[in-house]
Amino acid sequence: MKKILMFSLLSVMLTAVSSAYAQQFKVDDTILIAFPANNIKDDAYIVGVVRKIRPNGDYQIAVQDFVEGHDYGISCQPIAVNNEGQDTGQSGWQIWGKDHTKLRTQGLDYIVPAKRAMPLRTGQLNFIDRYNVYVLYSRWKSNAPVLSIDRIKTAENDAKMAGISPMIPALEIAILDRQSYYDKVTGIPYQPEESIPHLVKLFDYIQAQLKQNPELNKLWRAKNRDWKKINESMKTYFLVDAIDQAVSNAEGCLSEDMENANPKELKKLKSQLKALGVKL
Repeated sequence: MKKILMFSLLSVMLTAVSSAYAQQFKVDDTILIAFPANNIKDDAYIVGVVRKIRPNGDYQIAVQDFVEGHDYGISCQPIAVNNEGQDTGQSGWQIWGKDHTKLRTQGLDYIVPAKRAMPLRTGQLNFIDRYNVYVLYSRWKSNAPVLSIDRIKTAENDAKMAGISPMIPALEIAILDRQSYYDKVTGIPYQPEESIPHLVKLFDYIQAQLKQNPELNKLWRAKNRDWKKINESMKTYFLVDAIDQAVSNAEGCLSEDMENANPKELKKLKSQLKALGVKL
């Protein structure tokens, strides 16, 4: 329950409706109920038509569409209804069953929190914006051949607009990592030894992030990671993930022939990686 309630980093638009009664909807309005996730890949939402407005301001909706996989039973209360949308008096929980990752579009309405309600179009666009930033970040992780450094920089502004600014430090790692292997002007890949001085700059940044955030440092270095704790913070989640990727990429680079590498820079990079616990 606490984990779900902590997913408050959606967007300026969602923040504006996060307090009770920030925006009133009417019966028959089609709305989106947002359940954003700190890792973005687990974002979920419900699209539904308002049937009733409850005394506390929450909405009873008829579901039209939803994202499967989220545990809606934590935040939504099922109400048994007939074809006309009238309460039947039956147990909504009994009809819903044990699988609360799926919602019924017939036979059940759901009472949903007003603080998660958004205008349909606003909500749809915001989730699309979040997903697009996440896809670009994932393309960096997969070493997509056609991904300019400028495009990743643009994603930082996209993240701000989508209300996911905590992703930006991880995107900074993505930029520095990409600059370590590709010429930032021509996009031509460097020779492995040419990457070394750029990687030194990358790991200077990573070491600074770990030094500035003792909790991140502890969580990242843990042998058995506390993923529940990591997932409580968007910034922490993506930094842990991005640092892992940067370290993996650097290990791959160092496995190449380094005969022509600058000895001083190579020694410094290896020292940086050893300080992170990497065995070379």
